[in-house]
Amino acid sequence: MVTTVELQAPFSYSWWVYLIVAAILLAALAIIIYVIAKLMKIFKVKKAVPPVPRHIKITPERLEKLRMAYISKVHDIQVAYSAGRLDKRDGYQRLSAEIRGFVHEATGINVENYTIKEVKAMGIRKLDELMEEYYVPEFAEDEKGKDKDLVKSCQAAMGVIKSWN
Repeated sequence: MVTTVELQAPFSYSWWVYLIVAAILLAALAIIIYVIAKLMKIFKVKKAVPPVPRHIKITPERLEKLRMAYISKVHDIQVAYSAGRLDKRDGYQRLSAEIRGFVHEATGINVENYTIKEVKAMGIRKLDELMEEYYVPEFAEDEKGKDKDLVKSCQAAMGVIKSWN
């Protein structure tokens, strides 16, 4: 007895069915990750908080002593530079540190770590201008700071210190 049996090909889906299933799984995975991240607050964007200055009250006598002390420090920088004991970059770095130190002692605001943008936002008069003047010779290559005059910058700094109120 001879029988002929024809077998059918196994059942299979078309390629687009696999594509749809993969897309649904990826979407579900993305939703799960998003929900978990929201629960863990990973995607929470923190806004940069501007520094809050802590102003102090300073007596006129104390301010006058500070003025004299810092004018003397700036004058020492000017003399050391003029005598050749200090190069321009080091002079500007010291000058910047002294000006920031003066502002810190006069106002209580520690501007030593603030950027020019943060200082402008706080409205500390003349400090942002001095910082802009000192920035290039303080940090840039020597060629870029060669047109700056440390003696004039020292005189400008002493003028700001004298007029501080």
